[in-house]
Amino acid sequence: MALALTKLHAGCASSAVASRRARLGCLPPGLAAAPAAAAPLQRATRPARRAAPLARGAAKQHLYTAAPGALDAPSPGFDSIAAALEDLAAGKFVVVLDDEDRENEGDLIIAGDKVTTEAMAFMVEFTSGVICIALPGADLDRLRLPLMVDSRENDESMYTAFTVTVDLRHGTTTGISAADRAATIRALSDPAASADAFRRPGHIFPLRYRDGGVIVRPGHTEAAVDLSRLAGCSPAGVLCEIVDKDDGSMQRTPQLLAFAAAHGLKCITIADLIRYRLRHEQLLQPVSSAPLHTRHGDFVAHVFRSAVDGKEHAALTCGAVGQQQKQQRQQQQQQQAGGVLAAVHAQSSLVDVFGSLHCGREGFLDGALAALAAEGEGVLLYVSPHQDGSDDGGSGAGGVASGGMAAELEAYARQQRACSANGAGASGRASPLADLRDAAAAAHMLRHLGVGSVRLLSDRDADAQRLGAFGVEVAGLAGGAAAAAGAGGGSGGGAALNGAAHAPGGGAFGARRPTAAV
Repeated sequence: MALALTKLHAGCASSAVASRRARLGCLPPGLAAAPAAAAPLQRATRPARRAAPLARGAAKQHLYTAAPGALDAPSPGFDSIAAALEDLAAGKFVVVLDDEDRENEGDLIIAGDKVTTEAMAFMVEFTSGVICIALPGADLDRLRLPLMVDSRENDESMYTAFTVTVDLRHGTTTGISAADRAATIRALSDPAASADAFRRPGHIFPLRYRDGGVIVRPGHTEAAVDLSRLAGCSPAGVLCEIVDKDDGSMQRTPQLLAFAAAHGLKCITIADLIRYRLRHEQLLQPVSSAPLHTRHGDFVAHVFRSAVDGKEHAALTCGAVGQQQKQQRQQQQQQQAGGVLAAVHAQSSLVDVFGSLHCGREGFLDGALAALAAEGEGVLLYVSPHQDGSDDGGSGAGGVASGGMAAELEAYARQQRACSANGAGASGRASPLADLRDAAAAAHMLRHLGVGSVRLLSDRDADAQRLGAFGVEVAGLAGGAAAAAGAGGGSGGGAALNGAAHAPGGGAFGARRPTAAV
């Protein structure tokens, strides 16, 4: 990001910063004593994890499609998100890596309201020097900081949303010194700051945060704001790419791990931050509920809206599920019965409205509702799945806007081809971002309804594993019972969790067979 501007800042700053740091005789808060000499850091021996990059649009897939283990567990060799948040709250830096198939870079990130002159000097010394601050759109609008170029003309490799640059108007000189830049950063982080407090252009590069954060766009811009907010700081994160001191190239995973260890910094990944947010944040809000009379029986429909992307999901309950007083009285009976009967269905107009016989799977929705009605107690989770896979949040390189019937039909055609090639019921490639976000939506609806233990209408262990990663106890798979109740449908037999026509992974939670834990 912003590599074309690197030489402008980094070349003239290094010697002056080193001299100033020597005179100060101190390091930024929380930094361990680093070697005073400019000798290169020892390179780690950890090998690269992939030999070749993925195509654009596929970079985010494996963040969500692998079956999760413990969502709080850090990736091997990295620190936990909880530990990083503690350091950020204390005014320390963290090293944050995006995916190796995306930018494959590591940024120094610090909360904007914690930045000091010393911290800024350290940041300039070890990074490209193009200091950015990520801010929510509402704050940038308040400060009257428009995008540097129109969104339709943004050709930056990761569609980074640069605004016009700024300096603090009062209390600074040229705006380029560590003290001036730190003062500008702190002012931008202040929710009481006004637009008139800043000169334009300047030496600080504000970036517009994508609503929804790393769950929507897994970039450093979103990570900086998400981390600052989760650490209890102002939602303003300062970031800059870490460079190799020898040749000015971008440091990669082995060097970044060595850099973090040498300076006593936590080193985390955006992939782990995504999983942390999906596990711990309140992602859904209830918006409405009403009785629903169906040909299978009486249910109560509950609609939830995602606080991340505005998608709406629904839960159809029968019996005491979702009715707090009755549910408390019957909690013991439910536990003895081994959990509430539950089914998950991924919304699909082609299947639900037009009756598509997708890859031999049909009738799940009717069968599941019939099984729940026969049980007299249970819940159907009707999930609105995700189909996007590009970082630009729009049509992207794939040419199909996220969501909508066009995207559904295109994905349907791809999976139909896979079924024709591999036999009915065969699944295609997992859809971008579908797995964990859809599993999170289902788990969060269960949490709102007070359901902690379920018997899942599915015959796949991977479905139970994904729900379990979000704290839902899956007491058992009810595939056989569901088939007896007529819920199985389709040529595959049994009661597999519905995959919906447009979910190339073959299920609302992704792959149809268990995969290794992340």
